[in-house]
This record gives sequence, C-alpha cells and structure tokens, in this order.
Amino acid sequence: MSFFLHNIIGIEVAGDYKLRVPLAVLPDGSVAMASDIPNGAYVSFMATDNDCSKQAAVEAAAGAIKQLGDHKPNVALFFDCVATRLRMGKEFDFELEKVNETLQGANYAGCNTYGQVARVNGQFSGFQNCTAVVCVIPD
Repeated sequence: MSFFLHNIIGIEVAGDYKLRVPLAVLPDGSVAMASDIPNGAYVSFMATDNDCSKQAAVEAAAGAIKQLGDHKPNVALFFDCVATRLRMGKEFDFELEKVNETLQGANYAGCNTYGQVARVNGQFSGFQNCTAVVCVIPD
C-alpha cells in the first residue's frame, strides 16, 4: 500500500482530475478507494513530492487571504488530507510552518481529514483527497 501513498488515483472529469486515495488491496486483487469511481472512467496514477504539497497548502492559504480584500485575517481553519500527512511524515511540520507564515500572524486551527470539499472558482471543486483547504475569517 505504500505505493498508493506516493501515487494516488486521478479520475479524469471534463479535462480535469478528481483525486482519490486507494485504501486497501482486497483479496480478489481489486482496490478499495476512498470514494466511488464511476464505471468506464479514465484513471491515471498521479505523483507528487513534498515540495509540491507544501506549495499547494501555501497557495490555498494565500488564495483565502486574497478573498478578504482589504480586510485583515483574524482566524483561519486549515484542512489537509490525512494521506498527505502520512506521505510527508515529519516534513508535514514544514507545511504547517509555511501556512502559518502565509496567514500573516492569524491564529489557526486545523485537522487532517478523510477528504475535503471546496467550491472555489478556477480551482478544484467538490470532494477531493490529497488537497489543502483554508478558510480565513476576517477581523
């Protein structure tokens, strides 16, 4: 299963990909996934590295702050996939440090989740695995 921590499944949907984490290889050789894959879907193995995961978390935090316009960030919520944390190991702390810097001193709380749901124009939407989602609440 360690192969799937570093190579997740991308389901092609309208020229984009929905990310899914395989959970187990079953006795019959099939793979149990974090959510359904539609019959007939095209899937790809997707790979990343820790630097890309850190950058994605920073971009999520920066994008959330940008949505505030002229308002100062007060507090934030940070959600990241538990599979990302397992894959990154101790380097996950560096991701948190980068998010903290990007939040410009705003207090934040977060957790690792089974999957994330986000609806932001121009970004992934709907249920995803292996993504970072940040919500910033202004003063």
